[in-house]
Amino acid sequence: MSHFLHIVELDGIGGMKELSYEELPKSVPKEGRLWVHLDRGMESAQPWLASLEDLPSSVVDALFAEETRPRVDHIGDGLLLTLRGVNLNPNSSPTDMVSLRIWVTPHFIITMRRRRLLSIQDIFSELKQGTGPLSTSDILTRLTKTLTVRMSGTIDTLEDKLMDLEESMGEGIELSQRALLVEKRLETVRLRRFLIPQKEAIAKLSVDHSGLFTEEQLVDIRETVNDLTRYLESLESLRERSLFMQEEFVNLQSERMNARMYVLSLLSGIFLPLSFLTGLFGINIGGMPGVDNGMSFWYFCIALVVLGGVQYLMMKKSRWF
Repeated sequence: MSHFLHIVELDGIGGMKELSYEELPKSVPKEGRLWVHLDRGMESAQPWLASLEDLPSSVVDALFAEETRPRVDHIGDGLLLTLRGVNLNPNSSPTDMVSLRIWVTPHFIITMRRRRLLSIQDIFSELKQGTGPLSTSDILTRLTKTLTVRMSGTIDTLEDKLMDLEESMGEGIELSQRALLVEKRLETVRLRRFLIPQKEAIAKLSVDHSGLFTEEQLVDIRETVNDLTRYLESLESLRERSLFMQEEFVNLQSERMNARMYVLSLLSGIFLPLSFLTGLFGINIGGMPGVDNGMSFWYFCIALVVLGGVQYLMMKKSRWF
């Protein structure tokens, strides 16, 4: 069945046994350690889950919900989780985060995705090598850790790009920098949008008293919460830096525009009286002085030059230049 990506029985010592579709149970297992990983995009996945005895219908509805955000809820005999991981698929933006839906009991875990998650592939590879999780709760613990660890590279890359942008803005502002700044700011916002509820969900998981987790696993989950807290602090710092850079960009643009307007104002201040005089002496009516004198034009030009020079000296003395 194409919607079953992995059907494995954990052996409890780090390895696994792959099962066929025909070996799947008809009801939620009460013993053993079964892991079923599904592709949510396949239409045949939902009927199989709906036919599984002892699986609450609310779990099926939650696993196939269109819109999700990170959450942890107790439903039936297990835990329902929705987590997010960075999108490291080719030609994809890492901040376009991939949803992973999970329902787990002491003997059974269902994971469901629509797009490929490397964290799932990592755990499956460990099981093949005999160094994988020992139980369903161990799978969940490792998933929370690997999903979180993979975020560090994306956040570090985002920080490096913003740092490079800061340095380039110090040398001069280009229009392309503004577009890049907006893009990186949006990436920061997207990451924070999902990491905040994900931290809350995993923090809720770290104080779970259902007996599903061992004390060692709870310690690992608390470390994951600490890592998420650190990532959120980094994202908050990046958000503030991007806001500061945006304000600096606007300020520098305003300063550049003000400098140009200042030069234009000075030129206008010099040429306004000169334009008035040329307009006045350019009227074609009788009585204009110097009409009969051939040197009047040159005298007038000299007067304009002197007037312009006097204006320039007065502005410079007043520190307008």
